This record gives sequence, structure tokens and C-alpha cells, in this order.
Amino acid sequence: MGYLFLFLTIWPALLLASPAEEPEEKTIPILETTQELFGGRINTVANRLDLFFADQRADDELARSRIRLRQRYEVRERALMQDDFQIRFNIRLPNLEEKFKFQLDKKQSPNKKNAVLKQEAVRDSLGNELDTTWQYRADVGINASIPPRVFFRNRLRKNWQTGELIQRFVEEVSWFSDRDWEQNTSIDTDYIISEESLLRFNNSSDWKITRKDFTTGHGPSLRQRLSDNEAVSYGLSMSTIVENGVWYVTNYRIGTTYRRNLYKQWLYLDLTPGLDFPKQWSFRRTPFIAMQIEALFGGY
Repeated sequence: MGYLFLFLTIWPALLLASPAEEPEEKTIPILETTQELFGGRINTVANRLDLFFADQRADDELARSRIRLRQRYEVRERALMQDDFQIRFNIRLPNLEEKFKFQLDKKQSPNKKNAVLKQEAVRDSLGNELDTTWQYRADVGINASIPPRVFFRNRLRKNWQTGELIQRFVEEVSWFSDRDWEQNTSIDTDYIISEESLLRFNNSSDWKITRKDFTTGHGPSLRQRLSDNEAVSYGLSMSTIVENGVWYVTNYRIGTTYRRNLYKQWLYLDLTPGLDFPKQWSFRRTPFIAMQIEALFGGY
């Protein structure tokens, strides 16, 4: 009888009791923490290499306003030498970035906002540099031709991690004075090989809205830092086009780019030898070599 009385007394309390919870700030899943650490390591290597190669992604994600002056020469078989001079202004618009971020946050549910804040807190505490928020950037440029060609580009970026890979999505809408509006979509997949090497797979599409041309590009590249002042990139690529409802390959390319810092991280030299296999020449090899001198100003 005593046991029955004790059971009847304790049972309601067990039904009404809630499971014990640890403070939220102390519960950091081990798997998520490991992924954050590994993702930060990949992103650090990618940032270092992309910044050295003066990629648009490095300027965008590191939030730098810069002016770039580029003089490029290219010589290829069965063609005249081509030269191109370009001035590019990469613009950071903090007020617009904050406004865009605010508009996105307003559309999120409270639970999702809390999850994002918790994820950012974990990332900051671990020193992870991977930015998984939506980012808006813009740049303006001019090509010194006759007449001069002006362009303006708007970009949205988003990064996310899947296991040991980092995916990078970019949606870009551009205006060019010589060919009007264009839209470009690309997804890069990064995989770290070592602290000095990065493997990247690129898939992109380009739609020339006015001319109604639709092209794509696909292929891997391997980037490797040789020293503090030099690096090399090896690449394979395939270009395609959709024309009259038919999708076909227009070119295969094998190339290597050697880049060297000539003077105090503002003057760089690029040398790019390679082979093209264009459809217009029945995919016969077409060797080429390109040289580029680039001067950087800014970086704030």
C-alpha cells in the first residue's frame, strides 16, 4: 500500500516535468564546430590565393574598394596581336549593403534569425572567415578603346559549406556600352589540397540579353602559391553555346598562368601560355601566349 501511495504521488510530477536543458551558449554541436573550423581553413587558403590573383571574389568578399589598371597583350596562331587596356573601379557601398541585409532579415522568421545569430557567434568564436550571408557588390570599368567602352556590374554573392567543400554562388547583372545588358550566373566549388594549394571547379552561364546569346563555361583549376611573391594556376576548361536550340561545344582550353609581384604588392606581372581547340578550326590546336601588367591602388 505504501508503494502504491508513493507511485500515485510521484507520477503526476513526472508527467508535468520538463527535460533538463543546458544553457544555449554551452551547447555547440561537435560536428558543426568541426565543419566551421574546416570551412574557415578552406576559406583562408582561397582568400589568400584569390587575393594574390586579383580575383573579383577577393575584392567583393573582403569588402575592398580598389582601382585596377590592366594592360594586356595576347598573341595567338592565325591571328593578329591583340592589346587591351582596362581601368576598373571596385566600389564598396556600406549603406546599401546594410539596407539589403536589413531587408533580408525582415523576411526571416524569429527562429531563423536566432539560428543565424547563433551560427555567426560560433563562427566568430572559432575565427572562421567564411561569410554565409548574402553580399551585394558593384564595380565600374572602362576599356581604353575607340570609342571607349564603359561597363557597370551588380553582383549578389552567397557561400555555403557542404562537408569538406565550399560552394560559392554569384548572380551578376551588367551593362556594357557596346553590347547592352548581360546576365551571368556561376557556382564555384573549392577543395583544399594543402595550405598552399586549392582545387576549384567552375560552372558558369552567360546570357547576352540583347543579342540573345547563351554560353556556358565549365572546368577545374589548380592554384598553388610558390612563395610570398609568386603563384601559378593550371586550368582546363570547356566552352559551349546554345544556338537555334542546339547546345554544342565551341572550344577546349589548356592553360597555365604564372603571376609575380613585381613591386610592393601594387605592380604585378602575369604570363599565360596555353592551347585552344576551337570548333571553327575543327578543334585543331591553337597555341597562344598572353602577358598582363596590373597596377593596384586602394584596398580599403
